[in-house]
Parts: sequence; structure tokens; C-alpha cells
Amino acid sequence: MRQVLVNPLSGYYMEGDVFGKQGDFVTSPEISQLFGEMTGIWYLTEWMRLGKPKKTQLVELGPGRGTLMSDMLRTLSQFPYFYETITGVHLVEASPGLRKMQLSALVKDAEEVEGKVEKATRSDGINIYWHDGAEVIPEGWSCIMAHEFFDALAVHSFEKTEEGWRELLIDFDDTDETLADLLSRGGGTGLAIDYGQDYAQGDTIRAIRKHEIVHPMSDPGSADLSADVDFAALKVAMGKYSDITTYGPVTQSKFLQSLGIQTRLEMLLKNAKTSESRTTLINGFQRLLDPAMMGRIYKVMSFSKENDTSTSAKPVGFE
Repeated sequence: MRQVLVNPLSGYYMEGDVFGKQGDFVTSPEISQLFGEMTGIWYLTEWMRLGKPKKTQLVELGPGRGTLMSDMLRTLSQFPYFYETITGVHLVEASPGLRKMQLSALVKDAEEVEGKVEKATRSDGINIYWHDGAEVIPEGWSCIMAHEFFDALAVHSFEKTEEGWRELLIDFDDTDETLADLLSRGGGTGLAIDYGQDYAQGDTIRAIRKHEIVHPMSDPGSADLSADVDFAALKVAMGKYSDITTYGPVTQSKFLQSLGIQTRLEMLLKNAKTSESRTTLINGFQRLLDPAMMGRIYKVMSFSKENDTSTSAKPVGFE
């Protein structure tokens, strides 16, 4: 599964843009700016809940086009007392093509880079760093975002044959423990947002090409491979660190509503200049929250280091 997705020569994500209507699938940040704005506000509330540390860093795993981080930074910049604490933004991205897209989204008028993008500086002075893996993210009080990241990690898949159970894919990824270790050492908080359940399911491996389900083995490297996330397993892995507390998962609908997405929508509608823009805002809002669309199947889990604070309050959205 890892080879199909991120092999340097033929991996699915290595080609560049696979998102949006012209790609193979659409993610929440691409559907509406409301998603990034609400998650940005959540990190602000966590920073306040956990003692307002003087130095922070933002971390995103699998940043896609860079839309989510761009929306979060735009929102957080409205709160200078937090924004001034950000020492850097760290993106975990294997694809050279996607790194260039993220550079364009995060750094205005960025010069074209030959080869692999490693670092850039925004006009507001914030440095953006790109990493190949989570294990090299520097220690520091971190706001971690893992949106539709764990669903693309390699999983174990088994098939029952006449000779008994046989494993089809053999791989292992300990990114969940790596993130818990990062928070355990430096402090911070994080979100894992993905489709899945709070328990192990059956075979959920799927391949998506041009917004349609195809057989995972039909043409490896030409379609997105993913599997439903087992949030219970994530919590067990992070629970190996006694100072890390997990919450949830809750549905995406509940999480976004608890952060005031309805109020934000009303504000945007008042300022919208055309009926087309108002329709786009409403349709995006509905798609994010509707239980029949993304509101229920997508879950949100939070994790944070809390033993150094006196707070007994739970994170917003997980009360």
C-alpha cells in the first residue's frame, strides 16, 4: 500500500494534484473555507486551555494542496496574541509535486523551486518546513493536524483460503506513536480527522479513481488507496504514553457545530456579494454537516499532553 501511494517513481501521490473535481476525490478543506477556519479556532481554544505556551509550532501530516493550513493560518492571524507564538509550520509530505502546490498556497508570490521544496518564508515572517516523515519534526509545543492521513497508511489485510488465513499486505506504520512521543516530549495538542469507527471493522480497503470506486488491484498507482480508520487502535497506541490524553472520536458534524460553524456561515452569507457565492457557502456547509454526506462517517479525535496544567476542562467539541 505504501509503495502504491508514495513510491518515488510510480506512487499515486507523487504525480501531483489528485484532489478536487478534476482529480479523484474531494476533501473537506477543498469543499469549504469553513472547515479550516473552525479547526484553526479549535487550536486557539486548546492553546488557551493548556496554559498559553509562549512558543508553538503547527504540524500537518499529508497537507494536500495546502488549503487547510492556509485557511488555518489566515484565521489564526486574526488573533495576534497566539499568532506571535508560532515559531514555524512543519509539513510532512513525500510528494515533490504536492510540496510545490503547498508552497504556492502558503507563500504568496513564491518563486519557482527547482527540485524538492525544503523551506520557505512567508511575508509575515513564519517559516514553512517540509519533512519526509513525522519522526524528524523538531521538538516543541505542537498543534498537530492529521486530516485524512491515517486512512492512507499501510494496513494488514487477510484472506481466508483453503489453507487457512493468509495475509495479503504486510506492512506497519508507527506514526501514531511518533506523534504521541512528540507531544510527550514537547507538549501540545492534535486532531485526527478521518472516516472510520471507534472499533475494528472488516475489510475496508478501497480504491478511488475519478470519484468512483475501482478494484484496489486493477491498476496500482493510478487510484487512491485507503481504509477506514480504527480510532480505538489509535487511542491504544497513543495510550502507551501515560501523559497523553485522548478524546472522542465524535462526528465531524458535532465537532464543527460546537465550534460555531453556523454563526460563521451566517456572517459569511451577509458579506457574500453574489448569489453564486452564497449558494457555494450553503452547499459546502451542508456537505460538511449532513449525516448522509460527510457529517457522520467522518470522525474527529483529539489528543494532548495535559499533565503539566491544572485544567480539568475538556477540549471544545469533546465535552
